[in-house]
Order: sequence, then structure tokens, then C-alpha cells
Amino acid sequence: MARNCVASIDLNAIKKNYLYAKSLAPKSNAIAVIKGNAYGHGAIKVASHLETSADCFGVACIEEALDLTNAGILKAPILLLEGVFEESELSLVDRNSFWMVVCNTAQIEWILKSKPINKYDIFVKIDTGMGRLGFQEEDSIKVISALEKSNNVRKITLMTHFSSADNQESDSTKTQINKFNQIIETKQNDQSLSNSAAILSWPEAHSEFTRPGIMLYGSSPFSFDEKPNELIPAMTLETSLISLKKFKSGDTIGYGQRYVCKKDTLIGVAAIGYADGYPRSAKDGTPVYINGGIARLAGRVSMDMITVDLTGINSPQIGDRVELFGSNVSIDEVAQYCNTISYEIFSQITSRVYKTYVP
Repeated sequence: MARNCVASIDLNAIKKNYLYAKSLAPKSNAIAVIKGNAYGHGAIKVASHLETSADCFGVACIEEALDLTNAGILKAPILLLEGVFEESELSLVDRNSFWMVVCNTAQIEWILKSKPINKYDIFVKIDTGMGRLGFQEEDSIKVISALEKSNNVRKITLMTHFSSADNQESDSTKTQINKFNQIIETKQNDQSLSNSAAILSWPEAHSEFTRPGIMLYGSSPFSFDEKPNELIPAMTLETSLISLKKFKSGDTIGYGQRYVCKKDTLIGVAAIGYADGYPRSAKDGTPVYINGGIARLAGRVSMDMITVDLTGINSPQIGDRVELFGSNVSIDEVAQYCNTISYEIFSQITSRVYKTYVP
């Protein structure tokens, strides 16, 4: 591994974050959301480590679920968060006892006319204001009633998804909770409302099932300045310095000559770029950690390299390790500099980055 670009993933940190989510809603079952390859952390590795603790795993689709079962992840139920995309997938749901979300009329029709060996466990998604998947108010009760009458269904859980639970100044979450309660007021089914943000800040939404996602990986759903101290970063992305060069005041660095040296400056080149998943949108000044200090991005991110201003860094040398984010540089701060969110950065780390795991 000559190009030493590594994402080191602390599986114990993920477990501690999961247990922290559980502690905030102690009466709830927590669905560990590991869709998108566990937000880029490695779904099979994460699920294997959480299997003895997790109440359930949440994935996006049947392919992700089968990856887990084929790897021997069999103890905890697996919930398909977008349900099935084709009628033929119901046989796989039946055979593997997967739980599934239903969110459109086609899925309902397939379920009602199917002939499963085992009855289905279903989460009915109700759109209370997200404006994405789910049944709107006028259709929700009809759908629930149809499923309740079907011999194909064992258990129905009612769920919704919040659009702005990460904005504590907005009234939208309270509005969505009230709307959900009004729609289902005559029902006694289990419920699932809370994503990471709601687990952390909306205890009135802690129902029978919570759905911790981004918080499992030590990133906050809130702004960088509001990060809960209890969350432990799980991924550390590192590379090494491969060049050191001195530049004069007025010299420019990188594509488009975006960065202009304001004084004589030592510039380091680190072996990571947007082909590794490091965002091209990163602004000048984005922090990186080298030799106990913070250096700053200087110039546009290239496909394979970044350039950093090494002012104030102690005795930098070629080969020194460079932390892009981890315990010393918050992923949430990096995301802020990139005008994006940590979810996107995590999930876009490419296969060119070698993953190691701390058990």
C-alpha cells in the first residue's frame, strides 16, 4: 500500500453511539440504520459488530438486506426502509423474514394478492410533511384498514419521517407530530417517528421504534457548533504529505489560481483528492491535522491531491500523516467548509481508500 490513504473505522465507537441512542430513548427499540454501506463505513463489518446489541437493522433495499444475510447477519430483523421495488421481491422478503416499509399503492396491491408462507411485518409510512415517500392523510387509514384485514400481515407499525428535526427553532416537527397523532388517533399500533435529530432533541417523538442513523457514526445532525459531546467519531480519514515547496508572496497555487499566497508560504501536497471522495467543493481554509497542529487547505481540490498551507506546523516532512477528519478535525466542520453534510462525505469515500477496522 504505497499510497497510504486510509479510512480507519472504530467499530466500538459505533457501538457506543448506538447504545447512547438507546439510552436517550430507553423504552424504544432502536433500528440501527446501515443503508448506503453503513454511510460508507462498511455495512457488513458494522452489522457484525452491532449484531448482539441491535434491535433491528435498517437498509434501503433488498440487495443491501441480502448482503447482510449472505454474510451471516441473522440474529436481528432487517427492515427495508423503501420496501420492495418489484413484486418478485416479496418471495425474498418471505423467505428471509425481512420487515418492510410500504409507501405506495403498488406495494399494497402486491402484498394483498401474494401468498406468503410467513406473514409480513409491515411499517406503513405516512407523509406528515416530508413531501417524499408515504401515504397522505386521506389514504392512510384506508391502507391501514386493508392491511389489517389481510391474512398476509402479522404486525403493522406506523411511521413517519421528519423534514426539519435538526432545526430546533422550527415548528415543523411539532406540527408533524401533531398531524401524525391526529391521523392515527384511533389506532393502537406501534410507532416509529424519530431519526437521529429527533432522538437527540424531540423526546415526545420517542415511540416504540427509533431510527438512529448519522449519530451512529459520531456525526451530529445539527450544525457544527451544536454537536453533542457524547458522540464519538467512528471514521478517521488519513493520508500523507508527498511534497513540500516554498512559495513567495503573490504566488498562486492549484487549478484556476484560486489561492494566492499572502506571504512567503510553505505548501504541502497531500495524497488525497475528489477521486478518493474528498469533496472538490472544499473551500480554502478547510482544516486538516498534521503533527499536532491545524493546517489549512490552500487551493482547489484536485482528483488525486490537495495543497495545504503549513504555516505553524511543527517540522513538516514528506511522509507525515495528514488527518482529513476524525478525532482531531470534525467531519461536521469539514462538511460546513464544503457546503454539504457529513452524510454525503462519508458515503462518497471511494474504493481507492483502504479501510481498516478497529474492533
